[in-house]
Amino acid sequence: MVVLITGASGGLGTVLGSLLSRKGLKVYGTMRNPEGRESDYPFTLLPMEVNSDESVQACVDEVVEREGRIDVLINCVNQMIIGSVEEQSVEEVQDLFNANIFGVMRVCKAVIPVMKKQRGGTIVNMSSLGGILAVPFMSAYTSAKFCLEAMSEALYYEMKPHNIDVVIMQPVAMHMDRPATGSHLRTVKNVPANSRTHKMVERMAADTAASKLTPEMVSAKIYEVITSQKKPLRVPMDRAKVMSVVKRLLPGPMMNKIVLRFMGDVMG
Repeated sequence: MVVLITGASGGLGTVLGSLLSRKGLKVYGTMRNPEGRESDYPFTLLPMEVNSDESVQACVDEVVEREGRIDVLINCVNQMIIGSVEEQSVEEVQDLFNANIFGVMRVCKAVIPVMKKQRGGTIVNMSSLGGILAVPFMSAYTSAKFCLEAMSEALYYEMKPHNIDVVIMQPVAMHMDRPATGSHLRTVKNVPANSRTHKMVERMAADTAASKLTPEMVSAKIYEVITSQKKPLRVPMDRAKVMSVVKRLLPGPMMNKIVLRFMGDVMG
């Protein structure tokens, strides 16, 4: 089985690529510039800039030239910014959508013809709890995940006649061995010192540190899904399981109260 993982330079992408390689799958991972870093990873690295049609197509063509096929595409490229709608700039939100939505779309469009030709395949897109629940001070990230959910669900139906499965993974924040804040958890520019956005960053850092979900657990679940005969459209994990049911069943006003109570330490 030939697997292409975008965004394999760190975090989930690296852990996932390592696991799938140990399981005997042929794994290709992408990053913007892998030169000089090939020995750091137990899978093959290829350059890809998801915001470039030419770069994406060149990477996909390279995998097909080497292997003749792509059985599984896993889109792990992900950006997050934290800030209120008032604070964030249009340019910052555009940059996030360029990676989290248009980058995913670009890679899917390049891989789908390959899968159609070979009459089968699996596309896995990484959503999150943010694809289920809109969270204050994270409108850019959660709106991108809502968009990813809709695009992936539509693609699920479009690909059915071609024997191509589409899976939406919905993990929550994962506990990783890295600093509490950084490129993975940052505010938008020009946030005032007294902004509640800073409280949101603290809350997210604390939630991540306390999370019982790890990249290893998510990777194991992805392996289970891509090697199963019957693949679900959505795979919620941890709190996302409960929230997906709660949001579907509760009336809007009650859901609003739950969100406000959940965010009490940030909103207060």
